[in-house]
Amino acid sequence: MSLPPTKSLLARLEPPLRRVLAIDAGSRCLRLAVVEASWRRLRILKEQSLDLAAEGLVSSEETATHLQTFLEEWGRPPIALTLPQHLSTSQLIDLPPVPESEVRRLIEEETKRLSGVSDSAIIFDYAPVEPLVANRQHYWVSLCQEGEIRDQITRLGLEDEDICEVTTTATALITAFHATIPQATRAVLVHGGAQSTVVVILLGGRGVFATSFPVGGDFFTRAVAGQMKCAVETAENLRERKNLLAGPDAAPGFPAVVDGWLAELLRQLQEWAKDHPGVAPDLKAFELFVSGGVFNQPGLVPYLDARSGLQFKAWLSAAQVGAVAPANGYEVAFGTALQALGRSAQPASLLPPDRRAAWRRRLTRQLVECASVVLLALLLIVMLFGTWQQASLAGRKQALLDQVVHALGQAQETETLTDSLLAEYEELRPLLERQQQTAATLHTLALLEQARSNRPYFYVLLADQQTYFTQPLPVIGTNPAAPSRRVPPWLTNLTAGATNLSPARPGFIAELCIPEPAESTRRTFGEVVSSLKPDPLFVRVDSLSEDLRRELADPKVLLPDRHFSLALELADAQWPRPPVPRVRYAAAPTNGAARPPMRFSRPSGEFYGPPKPVQ
Repeated sequence: MSLPPTKSLLARLEPPLRRVLAIDAGSRCLRLAVVEASWRRLRILKEQSLDLAAEGLVSSEETATHLQTFLEEWGRPPIALTLPQHLSTSQLIDLPPVPESEVRRLIEEETKRLSGVSDSAIIFDYAPVEPLVANRQHYWVSLCQEGEIRDQITRLGLEDEDICEVTTTATALITAFHATIPQATRAVLVHGGAQSTVVVILLGGRGVFATSFPVGGDFFTRAVAGQMKCAVETAENLRERKNLLAGPDAAPGFPAVVDGWLAELLRQLQEWAKDHPGVAPDLKAFELFVSGGVFNQPGLVPYLDARSGLQFKAWLSAAQVGAVAPANGYEVAFGTALQALGRSAQPASLLPPDRRAAWRRRLTRQLVECASVVLLALLLIVMLFGTWQQASLAGRKQALLDQVVHALGQAQETETLTDSLLAEYEELRPLLERQQQTAATLHTLALLEQARSNRPYFYVLLADQQTYFTQPLPVIGTNPAAPSRRVPPWLTNLTAGATNLSPARPGFIAELCIPEPAESTRRTFGEVVSSLKPDPLFVRVDSLSEDLRRELADPKVLLPDRHFSLALELADAQWPRPPVPRVRYAAAPTNGAARPPMRFSRPSGEFYGPPKPVQ
């Protein structure tokens, strides 16, 4: 799987430790691994080796130029570098129980003793390990001379690159093994390189011992070439293709060379077991796992099993199903990448101080860039949400406006129908009023006739009040028998000019004469009034006051002091008029044109302008 040739904008905005390029720089081969961590998912994107001898890269400048080509192809991710184990020291240090603030000082003093150089030329790091002895503290300490680290960086031409991590081969092996085979708690890791062999002992999944001795694949190749009297390249090909330890292709003297290598390996393990008798009583309690190109030689692992009485296993055959495991030979590069990605339980970072500060600045810068992108994304989301909300409000307002326009159109149709109905009603209302007035008159006549039965009186006048009160009040009485009445001046003025204040009500005026004695006339008149009051046709039945009487009856039929006037006011005298229409508004235009002035219509007429407040 190849990476893009250049860093895109999105790649630059990725977290800096999301993808890392690990370089395991050996003397004959560079092993490169690109590993990516996405949340909890880990992926090996690419693994590639660069054989320096096959490529003809004999100088540091040629190696650096060739490596730059690969870096450019892979997009220049951050680099994690592995130091050869013989350039560094990894050791378990035990300390008395001291506060955490004293740990670094004690370890720093111990590193001076181990390295034999001044503190200004040494770089170290440590990680706590499960104590092997009670009442003690154990720390996995890795150290290296700063000059060796810088020489390694210069040899690879990485001075201008972003280096995020530098670690040792032993620490990288521990990290990679714990990621691929976490179930193995007691294990011995043997990594055979071209120049040396690295040995690491694990207890409880944590490294407790690491060493290296200068015997590797090149030593085996030279031994074969010397014994078989052939070129080194020929001996290398034979060693990779044929079983030189047994069978028809066995090389004389080569098994003795392997036995010497095995004896040195067992000596290192037995010395450590002798120093820790309570922890490792027997090497058979440990599982031995081998890695590196040395063990690709046919017949080597079975020969070691038979000669040592132990069982040597390959990593890939013991890796659990589904685990992310590196390819054969890329174990160190894989472990280095895991530590750079923060996936190591026992890290040891030997990054020089200036490089560490530069990497922290890059982390800070990229974190600020990521935070800025997140902020911009949030602002964009807020703006999109606001735009959507405004568009939604505009849509709802438009829907409401459409409803209002539709309602105004329906209201105008209703007004038109109402006006037509009222016009028809106004044409019929006079006729209906006449019919009602006729019915009221006939009913009044019937009631008056009914009230007269069995009573000795007679009617001299029946008139509607509008006609009755339009007659002027008499100033001089024409009836000599009637008592003289003086009309008040204010009433004369009212009848003369203020006709709109007439006392007329919807109803009738009935005048009657009762030819009985004085005591009986009042009683009879009261009985007449009482008989007319219960009828629902009248709202009021009462005698008419003397100052409001009109002299319309013929004096010849009147009886002095026996003449009475009766005012009958109808309860429902007029046909109801239609209600006054409310203020009417003109419909809003639907084509986007400007709204015309609001039009109001009232019974008195139509006019333009805002309505006046109702008092």
